[in-house]
Amino acid sequence: MPTFLYTGVNAQGYPANGSMKAADNNEVKAYLESREIAANTIFESETDYKKGLYALVKPAELALFCKQTSVLFYSHMTLMEGMKLLGEQNDNKNLKITLNEMYDIMDQGHTFATAAGMYTHIFPSYMLNMITIGEQSGTLDNIFNTMSAYYEKEAKLRKRLRSAVAYPAMLSVLMVAIILLLILQVLPMFNSILTDMGEDLPAATALIFGASNFLGKYIWIIGILLASAVFGALYYISTEKGKIWFDKFKLNSFFTKYISRRGITARVARSLALLIKSGVQILNAMEIITPLVENKFLEERFVTATEEIRDGKDLAEVFSDIGVFPPLFIRMVVIGQKAGHLDEMLDKSSSVFDDEVDDAIERLTVMIEPILIIILSVIVGIILLSVMLPMIDIMSVIG
Repeated sequence: MPTFLYTGVNAQGYPANGSMKAADNNEVKAYLESREIAANTIFESETDYKKGLYALVKPAELALFCKQTSVLFYSHMTLMEGMKLLGEQNDNKNLKITLNEMYDIMDQGHTFATAAGMYTHIFPSYMLNMITIGEQSGTLDNIFNTMSAYYEKEAKLRKRLRSAVAYPAMLSVLMVAIILLLILQVLPMFNSILTDMGEDLPAATALIFGASNFLGKYIWIIGILLASAVFGALYYISTEKGKIWFDKFKLNSFFTKYISRRGITARVARSLALLIKSGVQILNAMEIITPLVENKFLEERFVTATEEIRDGKDLAEVFSDIGVFPPLFIRMVVIGQKAGHLDEMLDKSSSVFDDEVDDAIERLTVMIEPILIIILSVIVGIILLSVMLPMIDIMSVIG
């Protein structure tokens, strides 16, 4: 189905711009009417449609786009001219189409924020809110310059996390491959040799040979069952209930708890600092950063926390009640509030926890390699000993 963009006004009189996937204009109109949005314009976009914080444009690409846009202001080029130029030079297909279409939308008299606000499937909500703030305050140049640094840090954090997962994953696959090779190819050869000799096998050896024979006969069935289990688990965590369970698991699991919590802390501190520097009130800032935690379990707690702030509860106390932020972060928030420099303290704390995530990932990577090698050595050693000991006994009898 094609992607449709729309501008409108909601029941409270506020602008309601966005995008959705639909069969035609009538379906979009029906959807907007059900949400009590009075549509002004509806038109089809050539961009792909995929929801998610960074579904179609990655943080590194957003960082480059923000940096290039900030340069436009110093070159005395209009935003319209800039969108046309950046659209011609962009490598990301969807971002290229978006910038070209934004040029056409702005050419029809819409503001830059309105044009960008239609592409909710391309730009993160945080970025769209910052663009609106920058346009209203006349500080778009500073906003884009700051956002380029923000998304650069996001890109680096994601790259580090992917590297931390990729290395042990490759080692694990290699370890499983070596064990399967031994069980399915090497053990059957020794099994036939020892059987031909007619000697009784030790219980451990017989057990390992039995397991080897079983795997050899039913490997495809076992493979199908394992694949089904994996796909079933992936499907479950793609559901709303499954996402909440999995995100809660990441926050509390022994292996992921430290990195996950500090990564979220760094992201929350960095985004909140930027919003406060831009003049956004704490209540609105909490609403804006809620999707940025990228954790469905935490999002529910952030919604509750926002309501508590609305009722007059202290920010540091709210963060403490959420239950995942380190004590150091809470103390820095308290100090920042008392000193009247909350944005600076949040900025410093984001750097502190970025460094902690770096150190944790490095330690984890250093620890995992020897652990996996020890596990592989033990398993291979047990298999080889179970084969070699009977061979030695038989050779000693023959000798």
